[in-house]
Amino acid sequence: MTDATTRVLFRSAAGFNLLASLPFLIAMDPDAAAVGLQLNPAAILFAQITMGVVVVFGWAYWMISLDAVRYRPWILLGIVLKILVVVVIFSHWLLGNISWPLPVLASGDVIYAVLFWRHYRRTAAWSATRSNAVARR
Repeated sequence: MTDATTRVLFRSAAGFNLLASLPFLIAMDPDAAAVGLQLNPAAILFAQITMGVVVVFGWAYWMISLDAVRYRPWILLGIVLKILVVVVIFSHWLLGNISWPLPVLASGDVIYAVLFWRHYRRTAAWSATRSNAVARR
């Protein structure tokens, strides 16, 4: 069961992840400077790995948009990742390690974490019913 709302939610999340990560993968230096990050070569390595993970999660969100029942467990992973990103970025901002542009970008993750959670809770009963029906066969 993948309704239109689910498709829009997870496809937009996939797009958000790609828009947030691909610029850093393609042009790390100017994009890092735009959000106030000063990176050395080791930090660039870890930033690129992180952005690669964000791209992979974008793909996961796209897969959820195609079949939200089959990929339902991935929604919890998405919620955890979104919360982790928000906590890390806002912690560094509150400590004065980074300036405001990156927390503004991470605000999108707050919104998606809440929307993912609402979707997960809304679809819990239907998912449980389907799981019981499959187990009886």
